[in-house]
Amino acid sequence: MTNCFTRPVSVLALFLVPAAVHAGLIVDGHLGDWGVVVADNNGSTYSFLPGLDLLGWHIEDQDDKAGHGFVLGPNQGGQDYDAEMMAVALQGGRIHIAIVTGQRPDNGLASFGPGDIRIETASGTLGIEVGGGAGGAGGSLITAGAPGSTYTLDGNGVTKSHMVAAPAQVAGSIWSQATWLLDPISPKGPVQMEINTGSTLLGTADYVYTRDSLTAQHAVIELSFDLALVGGPGESFSVHWRPSCGNDELDVYALVPVPEPSVLVMTAISAAMTFVRRRR
Repeated sequence: MTNCFTRPVSVLALFLVPAAVHAGLIVDGHLGDWGVVVADNNGSTYSFLPGLDLLGWHIEDQDDKAGHGFVLGPNQGGQDYDAEMMAVALQGGRIHIAIVTGQRPDNGLASFGPGDIRIETASGTLGIEVGGGAGGAGGSLITAGAPGSTYTLDGNGVTKSHMVAAPAQVAGSIWSQATWLLDPISPKGPVQMEINTGSTLLGTADYVYTRDSLTAQHAVIELSFDLALVGGPGESFSVHWRPSCGNDELDVYALVPVPEPSVLVMTAISAAMTFVRRRR
């Protein structure tokens, strides 16, 4: 299934009965298990494999333009700032998120400042630390537990400096009640998370950020975490990501599936058979 949307359109897609059994998503930064091809010079294809339990996706563009003179949305920039695709899937009781972007440290210090992932749920806002480190040099893949990052920017969205976040705010860590910093360019929106004394650590996602290790023009952020963090069956949530300058934006609005009655019946039968075997 292939759907392309230009910003600001986001999509809600709900699949209660997969068309085929999917082999499983692995958090490794390679998106072939999603059906996605990430390649330079407009070679990417953002389609998804049958049987993948997609909850929603947002394809902003597939155009690998260089330079800073074309409109991204909500502002303008180039491939260095591009937020191309985000997809959200449910598998094995876990939410999986995949993001494709041009935010790579070899863009240089001034053009590198990945924002954090913001998730809005019925019970409040969650933040997932992206990390990223300092721009200006090559950087290999980072995983959960790497130091978190906070970027300072000028009024034009140019990154001026990088600071290591609080020791507990490591890459992949998931927080509630954090403080959100706004990007500097109107329309300003929340892009970077900072924990405070009232923040609560909810867990750490399986997490990778490929940075420079995938292609010459793209990086991939891929992660997964327990479904319970975003709600139960029938509850909605949304996922948002921007570079810290706010030049581009990805938004996915999703709904936690309600199991089909047949699934509930089979689950009950399985539980009953397990109970009978144990009694025997």
